[in-house]
Amino acid sequence: MHTVRDRLRLAIALEEIPGGSKLNQVQVAKQLGVSRMPVRAAVTELVAEGLLELVPGGGVAVVKLTEQDVRDVYEVRAALETTAARHVAQRQPASGLEQIERIVKEHHPNVATYDAAKLLESDRAFHMAILGATDNGYFERAITPMWSTVERAMVGSLHITEVFTTAWDEHAEIAQALRAGDPDLAEARLQQHLEGAVEHLTKSMSDRGE
Repeated sequence: MHTVRDRLRLAIALEEIPGGSKLNQVQVAKQLGVSRMPVRAAVTELVAEGLLELVPGGGVAVVKLTEQDVRDVYEVRAALETTAARHVAQRQPASGLEQIERIVKEHHPNVATYDAAKLLESDRAFHMAILGATDNGYFERAITPMWSTVERAMVGSLHITEVFTTAWDEHAEIAQALRAGDPDLAEARLQQHLEGAVEHLTKSMSDRGE
């Protein structure tokens, strides 16, 4: 079940609440069918994540996303995820590898859809599975606060089918390297995957004039 925070986070990622716009908490509570209390709690958490910011005179607004934000968050992603990939390839956790491979297979049909929410869910499931397979909970805890920025950056290109098709093919190649127990190859494929993503995403933002 999605929490108020999750629903607000997704609405921001999908640009249903555009960057720079002020958030009307009363209206949000009404639209979600909840009281203002869980909305206030969600807002506090999203401010901490960097999705919302306090504005002069009171209230909060959605933080505008910049190309530099995307480059910065992907730099940290690469540091965390390539290290995690090396751990998984070296340790070969049976259940973790099975989950990663199952996600690649089961979520593949989502690649052919324009449903942004499903595509975001699929991508998150794959990358979090790698972090989870390290059996070190701090990997996933470290990346969770920045994932909203990742999703906001991705939304602008999800409608381009070949972009996500390529990304999912790369996911399959990363999974193969992990299964092969080759930490160097797993790290290299994941690094290449993220570098390609950040270049495409920032170019897409530039083309849209953001």
